[in-house]
Amino acid sequence: MVTLCHMAQAHAFFDFDDTLIEGDSILYWQRFYYGRRPLRRVFQIANWLGLVLYSLRIIDSHRLKQVFLWPLSFEKPGTLDALAAEFVRTKLVPRFYPHVWERLREHHRKGDKVVVISASGTFYLNHLQTLLPEGSLLQGTELEWSKGFLGMPAYRDGNLRGENKIRRLHAIGLGDTGRGAYAYSDHHHDIPLLRFAEFPTCIQPTRKLREVAQKEGWVIWDWPDARPRWRRKLESLRLLLLAV
Repeated sequence: MVTLCHMAQAHAFFDFDDTLIEGDSILYWQRFYYGRRPLRRVFQIANWLGLVLYSLRIIDSHRLKQVFLWPLSFEKPGTLDALAAEFVRTKLVPRFYPHVWERLREHHRKGDKVVVISASGTFYLNHLQTLLPEGSLLQGTELEWSKGFLGMPAYRDGNLRGENKIRRLHAIGLGDTGRGAYAYSDHHHDIPLLRFAEFPTCIQPTRKLREVAQKEGWVIWDWPDARPRWRRKLESLRLLLLAV
């Protein structure tokens, strides 16, 4: 069990996907959205084409996300917001890791400033704000609809992943909060965030992140899973196929 040191007030930075919840929220969103909007499944042709181009390294993951979210550019703002609220309530809340969620609340009880910082889109991520402890800060990828090529969404200040998270922290006045701070993530894309904090914790990390964590002496937080690793990977692949 990972213990929490009791120090003076600090910041506690939490990634979202596969850190606070199990799985990739954008894939859950895709499955939810097309279930509610079956007539827009024509956009799934673009999704598959995007996956092919991504596998061939013709486009990067940032562009692939724009392709996945393309049909949302044609939704009315109020309709999209209602869908996003339903999605968070019915599809994301049940997937919270209870012990990581409790760690977040423990930081709040200790007086730390909780910051959830994620590459997930704020159009649904913002609906988590009411679930977070009072005073928590939530940062996600800001999207501008119908701004890009053929009406694709465009990023405002970039996709909030990797080094962009550190740039965002500087932009909102938290660039000097790394000393004494905690950071939690599962993915090697968050190595910059984990290096930024004085006390990094890797939540069931990817293979690449696990290698770095072992080399750096970072805390690795694993817990027993009844499913073998191959079954978890198979379920992730199944979700991807169903989502796109």
